[in-house]
Amino acid sequence: MMRFLQEPVSGKGPASLALRMASSVTVFVLLGSLALVWAFELRIKREERHAFEELARVNASFLERTRLPQSAQMAAQLGEIIGAEVFFWEPSTAGVIGRRGVRPPTALHGMSFDGRVKPAGDNQWMVGLPGRDGMMVVFLKPVSTRMSAMDRPDTWLALGIFWLLSLALGWGLAHMVTKPLRGIVESLTLVGTENDFPQLPVSRGDEIGQLARTLTLTHETLREERELRRSAERHALLGRMAACLAHEVRNPVAAIRLHAQLLEGANPVEAMVSRQLIESEAARIEELVNQWFNHTRPVPPVLADTDVYDSLDKARQLIDPQARHSRVRIEIAGMITSPLIIPADQHRLQQVFGNVLRNAVQAMPSGGLVTVRVLDADSRVAVIVEDEGQGFSPSALARLGEPFYSEKEGGMGLGLAVAKEICLAHGGVLGVENLPSGGAMVRLEFSKNPRQSSTVTPATAHTR
Repeated sequence: MMRFLQEPVSGKGPASLALRMASSVTVFVLLGSLALVWAFELRIKREERHAFEELARVNASFLERTRLPQSAQMAAQLGEIIGAEVFFWEPSTAGVIGRRGVRPPTALHGMSFDGRVKPAGDNQWMVGLPGRDGMMVVFLKPVSTRMSAMDRPDTWLALGIFWLLSLALGWGLAHMVTKPLRGIVESLTLVGTENDFPQLPVSRGDEIGQLARTLTLTHETLREERELRRSAERHALLGRMAACLAHEVRNPVAAIRLHAQLLEGANPVEAMVSRQLIESEAARIEELVNQWFNHTRPVPPVLADTDVYDSLDKARQLIDPQARHSRVRIEIAGMITSPLIIPADQHRLQQVFGNVLRNAVQAMPSGGLVTVRVLDADSRVAVIVEDEGQGFSPSALARLGEPFYSEKEGGMGLGLAVAKEICLAHGGVLGVENLPSGGAMVRLEFSKNPRQSSTVTPATAHTR
C-alpha cells in the first residue's frame, strides 16, 4: 500500500497542484486582460461617437441661431473648421448643397435626423439634424483609427490593478489550498508510526479539513492497533521464551538429578564421570540464563587481549561430556604452537564457540566428527566449524540468526542468534552454508581491530 501511495499514477510523473493553479490563474489573467482591452476599445468608440454627435448638435444649433446661409461655401468653411465634411440636403428633391460631383450617401434615404451617429459606408459616420426651411444639415466623418486602447494611460492603469488583484488571488489560493495539502502529504509517511503528526488544518470546514480529520483519526487508530499488537506479540514471545527455556533446562536438570543419585555408592571412576557431567550440565544451565539476559539486555563487549585457541579449547571442554554421550568427536585441525591474540571479550568469545560446537554436536545424534579450522589473516581471524549432520534446511538458511526460531523440538533458537550478535559486536560476521559432501559449515569471523572496522574481509591466510 505504501508503494502504491509513493508511486505516481501515470508514467509522466505527479503533476503539481500549485503548477496547475498557476496555469489556471495565468489563463484567467490573459483572458481578463484581453477582455479589458476590448472593453476599452468599445469605450473609445463610444466616446468618439458621443463627441461627434455633440459636435454636430453644437454646430447645427450655431447655424440655426446665426441664420447663416445654407450654402456650399458655408458648408465648406464649417467643415474645414470642425474637421468634418458638412453639406445640406433637401429630402423632397434629394438635392445636395455643398458636395459637388459626389453622390450623397445611400444611408440618407430613410434616415432619421435625430442627431445620432449612423454608419454611412466606407468606414464613415454620419449625423443628421434638421436645418431651416426643410433642409437637413449632414455631418460626415471617417471613423478614427489613430488611437487604440493600449495608447491610453487609463487602460494600463486598469490592467495593472487587474494584474495585482489576480496575483493576490493566485497567492491566496496557493496559501489556502496547496500549503495545507503539502502538510497532509508530508504526514502520510507518518501514518501508523510512533511519531506525532504535525499541526494539520483539522478545524477547517471544507474538504481539506475533512481530509485532515480523517487522516488524523486513521493515524491514531493505527497507533492504537500497533500498540495492542505489540503488547500481544510481547506476551506471546514471553510465553514462547519461557516454554523454550523450561524445555532446555529440563534435560540438564534431569541429568544432574540422575548423576547426583548415581554418586551414592559409585566407584571413583564413575563418580568422576558423574561429577564432570553435573558440572557440564550446570554450566549449560548457566549459559542458557546468560544468553537470555545478554539477548534481552545487550551490553557492549569488554575488549581485552584474548587467545582464540584458549577460548576455543575451554568451549570444547565444556561440550566434551555431551559430545561423548552422543559419540561425537571434536577435532581442531592443525598444530597450535603459539597463542592467537585478538581484542575480544573472553567470556563472549567462549560463548560463541560453545554455541556453535553445541549445535554441531546436536546435529549428529548418532555420532560423527566435528572439525574446527582457524584461519589467520593480517586483519581478520576466521574460525570454521564443520559437522557431518543433515545440514541446514532452506528455511533455517533464510532465517539465519532470527531469535527464537529453531527447528529442534523445544529449542530456544538463541544459539546462532547470540553468536551472530557477538560476532557483529567484535567487528565480524557469521555465515553458514551446507557442504556438498553433506553436513553444515559455520564460519565465524572476527576483526583484529573491531573499533575501526565493522566490515569483515574473509580470512584466507594459512591454517594453524
